[in-house]
Amino acid sequence: MPRPILFLLLALLLLAEAPAGHAATWCVRNHTELQQALTAAAASPGDDEIRVREGIYTTFASTFTYNAQTTGWMWITGGWYTVDGNDCAQMRMDASRTVLDGAGQSRVLQIILMPPAGTTQAARLGVMNLTIANGYGDSATYQRGGGIQMNSYSDGYTELWLDRVIVANSDGYFGGGAELYAKNGFVRVANSLFDNNDASASAFGHAAINVVATAASVSPAIIIANSTFARGRCAGDGTRGCGIGVGLPAGVHLAVLNSLFHDNALSDLNIEGMAVIGLGNGSAAADYSLIPTLSGNLPLAATHAFTGDPMFVDPVNGNFRLRDASPLIDRGLAPLPYYPLGGSDLDAQPRVRFGAVDPGPYENQTRPWLFIDGFEP
Repeated sequence: MPRPILFLLLALLLLAEAPAGHAATWCVRNHTELQQALTAAAASPGDDEIRVREGIYTTFASTFTYNAQTTGWMWITGGWYTVDGNDCAQMRMDASRTVLDGAGQSRVLQIILMPPAGTTQAARLGVMNLTIANGYGDSATYQRGGGIQMNSYSDGYTELWLDRVIVANSDGYFGGGAELYAKNGFVRVANSLFDNNDASASAFGHAAINVVATAASVSPAIIIANSTFARGRCAGDGTRGCGIGVGLPAGVHLAVLNSLFHDNALSDLNIEGMAVIGLGNGSAAADYSLIPTLSGNLPLAATHAFTGDPMFVDPVNGNFRLRDASPLIDRGLAPLPYYPLGGSDLDAQPRVRFGAVDPGPYENQTRPWLFIDGFEP
């Protein structure tokens, strides 16, 4: 895809409907600068972007932490590289080239928003175009989200985004890969891959997601779109399994769209209402998705459900791209209710190749054009 189009898509994604206010941008070159930028952004009253240059950033046993009491927008974006002496001049939309690494010693990334009670200003906290790997959340101290923890305790509406992110090889207590919690708001996981994550002392190897309340006009309040969750492992917790777990109070709706679950121990998706703690029960639906095993106390209204072998290229070794013979090519037909996917897949390749999106984060790029739909192009 031509560079101007990539930058236009990024600008639209980051700036559409952005609130007015001062914006600050940091260019990060090493792990020290990354933490310095996170600390500065947390103290900033405006909207902020932390641009992370391509490379590997190791936590060295200390979690990269953003802990803010002021609302505003904050994005961490990877894939930046040097042009004409500008260290963060351009962005390559390939999440595998920018890695935040916990080295198996600590949680990788923690993003916390905790403004004063009664705060009404809206906020968006987003992570884009990064790999988060080898995180460790200590189960003995109940550290959730070994790869990434994003929590908003704001009374104001807050959106939490994981977009074009790889979360891999991480362990934690309830949500080995990620914990996403919004007291009031919206959660989006899109164009992302969760692979080989573990909750070794509990459940939900890949992610634990909870939205306690949302705006009346926001439905779904949790979107999982064009993502793959594979090889999740965990100890298990009653009927709770090792894929992802979602908590849904009254008024909160989950939508799983164009997404694939594969080889997750015990169950792929656990859906629980919150009536047991007095918050009522929400609802859940899936469209054009592969979810072999469900658990929890709420039903899933599934339409156009996929079954059988998705035919990944090499799932044993972590390659979850679709093979040329996969029956799922061009089957990501569920529309997103808001916010587009963008023009490229997780490999920075064209997102639509034959006329429709593939489910999961990767678009098949190798199937020959010859005889598509029975005719040569």
